[in-house]
Order: sequence, then structure tokens, then C-alpha cells
Amino acid sequence: MRGILFGPRRQPPPLPLFPAAKRSSAPANLLFARLYRFLPASPILRLLLLLALLSLIPPAFFHLRLRRFHQMRERKCGWIARPPMVCAHGGDSTNAFPNSMDAFRMALDARVDCVEVDVSRSYDGVLFALHDRQGSTKDVW
Repeated sequence: MRGILFGPRRQPPPLPLFPAAKRSSAPANLLFARLYRFLPASPILRLLLLLALLSLIPPAFFHLRLRRFHQMRERKCGWIARPPMVCAHGGDSTNAFPNSMDAFRMALDARVDCVEVDVSRSYDGVLFALHDRQGSTKDVW
């Protein structure tokens, strides 16, 4: 009935799948136009320029990651800068008899940080060095 009285019914135009983006202001387009002027006209030169710019990404990435690398290296290998303390147990027992004056002297000549001595006291009050004696063993630094 509607088609007879008012004429044929008109269909609205179909909506586009991808509507056109709103154009930004002219200064942005002007900026791209200025940058486009500096690009070389040859496609090969443009490709080389693109490759040159892409080659700057890995050094920049690794430069930013360098701090993290140094932190990890310090955590794993920090003992190199601050070496552990070396203590000679009974003196230098590889070159002299353990707990002897020669072993103590050789250990001190080897520049160790400390020498561990097992000191015991006899019944008459004399101190002597005896390695791993059970009972009255004391460590003296």
C-alpha cells in the first residue's frame, strides 16, 4: 500500500565496511610532505635507507639492555671483584707437616687471609698445636 500512495520505497545506501578515517589537520600532512621531499627518488636508494635505519635498532636495543646485563653479571661474578677469604687449615699442609711452624710460615708467605690453628692445653698448662684432638680443641685466629 505504501508503494502505491507514496511511490516506491527507497533503500538506504549500504554502509562502507571500512569508513574513511577523519583527516587530521594540515600541519601533519605538511610534515609528511616535507619528510617525503628528503627521501631519495630511486626505490633502491629508499630500500638502502630503510635497511640503514633498521640496522640501528639492534645496537639501540642492546645498549638499553646493557645495564641489565651488568646487573646480572655482578650478581653471578661479583666475587671476582670481591674475592672470598682464604684460610689455611693447619698452615700450608701441602708443602710441610700440618700444624708445624714451617707450615704456618709457608702459609703466611703465600699471603693467605688467615691461618686456622687447633690449640690444646696439656695437663701441666703448656699450649700445643694438635690437629683435630677430641675434647679440648679451640680455634684461635
